Amino acid sequence: MKKSYAIMPRNTLARLITRIIILVIGVMAIGVLIHNYETSSNIIKQETNRTIKQTSSLIQNMFDYRLSVLQIHQDSSSNNETLRSYFKSGDKDELNYFFFGIDQREPNHAPDLRFITTHNGLEWDDGNAQFYGFTHKSLENVSNEVAFSSNWHFLKLDTDMGKRHLLSRRTPIIDNESGEVLGQLYIAVILDNNFSLAESIQQRSNCENIIIEAHGQPVTSTFKGSESYSISDVLRYGSKSELAEHFVTVVPITINHVETPLIIRAVQKNNNVIELEQNYGKAIVVIVIGILSLSFFARSWIQRRVSGELDKLMDYTRAASEGDSHQKFEGSEIYEFHHIGCTLADAFERIAEQNQKFQDLFNFSHSPILVWSESGVLIEMNPAAQMALSVNDEEERMFAKKFEQEMLPNIKMVLDGAKLTGINVPIGTKVFRWNISAITVEHDVSGVVVQGQDITKLIDAEKQTNIARKEAENLANIRADFLAKMSHEIRTPLNGILGISQLLKRTVDHESNIKQVDMLCNSAEHLLAVLNDILDFSKIEQGQFSIQKKAFLLSDIVSTLNSIYRPLCEDKQIHLILENRVTDKLEINTDQVRLNQILFNLLSNAIKFTHQGQVSVTFDLGSDFNTNTADLIISVKDTGIGIEEGKLDVVFEPFMQAEETTTREYGGTGLGLAIVKNLVDMLQGDIKVQSFKGVGSEFIVEIPVEYVTRTLPEEPSLFELDTKELFDGELNVLLVEDNHTNAFIAQAFCKKYGMRVTWAKDGLEALAIVQQESFDLILMDNQLPNIGGVETTKRIREEFNISTPVYACTADTQESTRESFLAAGANYVIIKPIKEKALHQAFVHFKQHFVNS
Repeated sequence: MKKSYAIMPRNTLARLITRIIILVIGVMAIGVLIHNYETSSNIIKQETNRTIKQTSSLIQNMFDYRLSVLQIHQDSSSNNETLRSYFKSGDKDELNYFFFGIDQREPNHAPDLRFITTHNGLEWDDGNAQFYGFTHKSLENVSNEVAFSSNWHFLKLDTDMGKRHLLSRRTPIIDNESGEVLGQLYIAVILDNNFSLAESIQQRSNCENIIIEAHGQPVTSTFKGSESYSISDVLRYGSKSELAEHFVTVVPITINHVETPLIIRAVQKNNNVIELEQNYGKAIVVIVIGILSLSFFARSWIQRRVSGELDKLMDYTRAASEGDSHQKFEGSEIYEFHHIGCTLADAFERIAEQNQKFQDLFNFSHSPILVWSESGVLIEMNPAAQMALSVNDEEERMFAKKFEQEMLPNIKMVLDGAKLTGINVPIGTKVFRWNISAITVEHDVSGVVVQGQDITKLIDAEKQTNIARKEAENLANIRADFLAKMSHEIRTPLNGILGISQLLKRTVDHESNIKQVDMLCNSAEHLLAVLNDILDFSKIEQGQFSIQKKAFLLSDIVSTLNSIYRPLCEDKQIHLILENRVTDKLEINTDQVRLNQILFNLLSNAIKFTHQGQVSVTFDLGSDFNTNTADLIISVKDTGIGIEEGKLDVVFEPFMQAEETTTREYGGTGLGLAIVKNLVDMLQGDIKVQSFKGVGSEFIVEIPVEYVTRTLPEEPSLFELDTKELFDGELNVLLVEDNHTNAFIAQAFCKKYGMRVTWAKDGLEALAIVQQESFDLILMDNQLPNIGGVETTKRIREEFNISTPVYACTADTQESTRESFLAAGANYVIIKPIKEKALHQAFVHFKQHFVNS
């Protein structure tokens, strides 16, 4: 449908173009003016800010200079022989004349009042105190406030004449011969109504007025009363009011780099802003007159020259837009119109070429493209879509009909204004992802274009990925079960090795046999450490480590480290330094078990790699005491073999060590520092390392902790008792253990405590025995034939209602196993391999909680 165009009078066209030109020129002119105004305003603001900073710095420097001069005169006076001789002669007149002479020589640098005190109290004052309303009691209060340093002090005192704000300083009067402090010389500057100070600052800083505040209240100002603004206007500047033609510089006064309640406000004339506003007002008037003059000239010129050429150009564009490609542009006498016409001709040709290219792109695209009308009817599709829908195959045309039915709801949604992308709609056995867009012409939807992409292979890949992910999760669960079972299977024979070796230690006498048993013990301990590292790292990977914070004394950890690692250092002939800079009875709140594990790993590494020199551990607490949180800073430093700088980045990686030969020479899994790094991260802390090859290493751990300032009462220390004296009489113990070696070791340990042991080889036998005989203690293994240790404990408690203490013994280090035992009714959990010290601690626990009670 062709559009009709009404022929309008030429002068109407000229008027319209004139208005447009004038409007554009006016907007541009005003825009440039506004831009220049903003630029100039910003420059003036920057200059004003610079002036404020300079004024602020100048006022602060002047204030510091005034105090420095007073301080120099005060120190000079305190060293004068006349002042020292006063304490021998007691001649106050001579002292008065001395200070009077000083003030006459430099009256501008004289303090408002002076006085001298000794250990007996006020000794002398210059008589100015009464003028300011100060009594002897007030002067003594001043001396008490500034008695602990020679810095300037800001004071606010009540006097007979009201509140007084002053700056005071003291300096000692020392006898040069004996070094005795004869007394203290005090000077003070009264800030209230100190017009000389305010006028000095106002004149030297080139300000119009000065206000000195103390605690938010003005105490001195240079106001004369004839100003166009008041003191309250200056105080409210920047918040509730703005001063016309002025700006205020606010200078918080610092003394000796310490903030004080003093604030100086300086009022300055803002001449630049006033001049800028006047100039721009004139410029706007000139621009408005110029625009009006230009409008009259432009209108007459357009009527004479432009309208006819525009009509010719519009005739050509109208013909081209109606599809008349045969009409050519005849040219114009005006160069710009001629250029526009030629450009339009070239543009029409390029549009025709682009239409052809778009049509070719539509036809030869490998992606299926379909076009729906605004009524939801499929009107066009490219060859790729015809091939995908098999519209040329009569037997498979049903896929096309089904596809149209499935796409129709989406088409209607887009026609209603929705935007749809990534819609998966299959065609037969293939899956296509479709992007649906509306075709808008003059803000009206005239159709819908649909472009698809074959994602059948991608869908298959996603299915394979899901299958692989499930297999990986299954393998992870299998690995976790495997580690749990291997933990038990390895710890069970390892329990036998450690137990037998500890028993052999007490029976062999020959030196060579003792060394062999020690080697056996050390090898078993090393194997246990490797197993623990692997299991701990596996737990961290599976997210089974949990943080359980509780309050404890940091000194307990220090004592534990001292008792465990000092003998090891003495064996290697290296010095162990434990320095706790935290108050011994300060209580902190974090995970004590994980903190112990971090320290044990770091300290074990330090001792292992240090052959001479020392290993030091330092505990400190961050300096932020405003809240009840701070950083616990731990430094572990050694003089060992050190680490090369290029290897520092890999020491926290699992199964990595600084050198390839380190594992062969020192042993280890390379998991210790990786476990430490993960535990520190879990505690929301940070760990750093500093090391030099051949010099030593330092590991610094920072962990945020909560602390309380209250101290805990000292708890009685648990001293180790002799095994035969731990219990007063013979205890009847039931040992439930399926492994003969472990049972033999456990019975040997128990007999050292004078216990009578009954051995049950599985859970069913244990249940039968407890029904026939009562026991003082039950030692329960975890993995047993028939029924496990957890189930056996549960039945002892619930079915037979037996309250005998049950101490579980398990090689499974999983936290879930421990919690299962405690939930079933166990009273204590011992981790295998059972060590003599751990078993002794368990028996001490049993005595304290069950025997004594």
